[in-house]
Amino acid sequence: MIVEYNRSAIECHIKLLTRPWIEDGLSTLLEIRCLQDKGRSKSLYVDPTDADFLDDAITKVCDLNQAGWNAYICVNPMDNTNVGPANDEAIVAAYFVFADADDGEASQQLLASHVQPDFYVQTGTVPTQRLHAYWRIDGIPDLDDWQVMQKRLITKFGSDKAICNPSRVMRLAGTVAYPSKTKEIRGYVPETTLLKEGT
Repeated sequence: MIVEYNRSAIECHIKLLTRPWIEDGLSTLLEIRCLQDKGRSKSLYVDPTDADFLDDAITKVCDLNQAGWNAYICVNPMDNTNVGPANDEAIVAAYFVFADADDGEASQQLLASHVQPDFYVQTGTVPTQRLHAYWRIDGIPDLDDWQVMQKRLITKFGSDKAICNPSRVMRLAGTVAYPSKTKEIRGYVPETTLLKEGT
């Protein structure tokens, strides 16, 4: 079976994350980072208000993903004067808290919660369901407070403990997730990631 990217889901994920930045008039950059299993990386830095530039960047991401690169997105907006990949000091705001439920148990706990995410990305189903869930937060919290909120989510859902730094990249919806050799041995397979809004 051929596994292919879904461009419309890629566009939708980017719009969901960047719409609040644009509404608040932030002059920031979006980073999309593509990685290969051998450790190589390529980053694209995009002004989300520039439709043509964004469209070109999405085309490049699709081409890289088709060639076997995994694609990720920096969830939080980056200072437009930053040079190179996002680091925590380059992040200027946060509009979402998010959790990485990287096993079936954490995914089920998340889906059963009475506080449902605004949207989530299903990053895989084999050998078990895996989700990245996003909740929109009001205002622009202090990033230290944001990290506290992230850690509370980790405790609540038993999700990935590493997901609490402001410059965190997460799987870009609509792209194919290619497992590492180590994960292939554990039963993981290439899968197109899905975007689901509300539940």
